[in-house]
Amino acid sequence: MSLLLRSEDSGRGGEAVNDRETTGRVMELIPYGLYVLGSLNGSVPAAIVANWVTQVSFSPPWVAIAVEADSRMRENIARSGVFSVNLLPAGGREIAKAFLKGPEAKGETIGGEKFGPAKNGTPFLLGATASFECRVKNAIEVPDHVVFIGEVVDAVLRNDGGGVLTLRETGWHYSR
Repeated sequence: MSLLLRSEDSGRGGEAVNDRETTGRVMELIPYGLYVLGSLNGSVPAAIVANWVTQVSFSPPWVAIAVEADSRMRENIARSGVFSVNLLPAGGREIAKAFLKGPEAKGETIGGEKFGPAKNGTPFLLGATASFECRVKNAIEVPDHVVFIGEVVDAVLRNDGGGVLTLRETGWHYSR
């Protein structure tokens, strides 16, 4: 698949520009949540911050996530066959920040945040708005990430009235 960009306006409103910077700025306009993904490194829970998560099926409920191809999280998910997604509360920037470098589990905390095990042992953050765990159904390699598709096998809703953290709210950008 290739991306076709036109250098002329073509009557579409706005200026179309054929460059990576413009394309990157357009991609940043896609609204993203900010989540903590979990999996298992052997029997030890592991977690990282991520923003590429989407539901892809209603019945049964399936979700797609993308993780960097060269990350330990990709290895953990591929080996264990399970992952969890923790939806952080709106205003939860500091929680997300604690997971930027993939902290180690220490007792009942990861990155200073308390967690409990989901059905298959992945971490559910107790401070998350909601959490769900998936069993991997498929993995698709794309140029610099791996997209894991999983069926939801466990879920917890803690608070649905306060909204969830978005990437835009943090002021961060995910790009290279």
